Amino acid sequence: MKALSTMFVAGTLALTLATPVLAGSVGISRSYATAQPNTQTIADLENASEAAQREARTGNKNNVAFGQKSYQIDQLVQRMKDGEQVSQNQVDQALQPVVIW
Repeated sequence: MKALSTMFVAGTLALTLATPVLAGSVGISRSYATAQPNTQTIADLENASEAAQREARTGNKNNVAFGQKSYQIDQLVQRMKDGEQVSQNQVDQALQPVVIW
């Protein structure tokens, strides 16, 4: 009886966790939104890259982190200019300031 009860609880839990994945709105794609390569987004990213480069040049003790951030942003901009699909999450992350621990 205990094994049957355990199996029932496990099945219920699995169904509960899987329901949101299986259920979806009809006609709506489940893919993540992608950032459109518009000029404003590219300009914002280029400004963020330049700001990171300025921070790296001012002698900040962690200037390597700022240089890496600028490089990553430049790579993202190039991908957008080449017509690649870039997720909005990547754009948002690139626009965040450098975090130094």
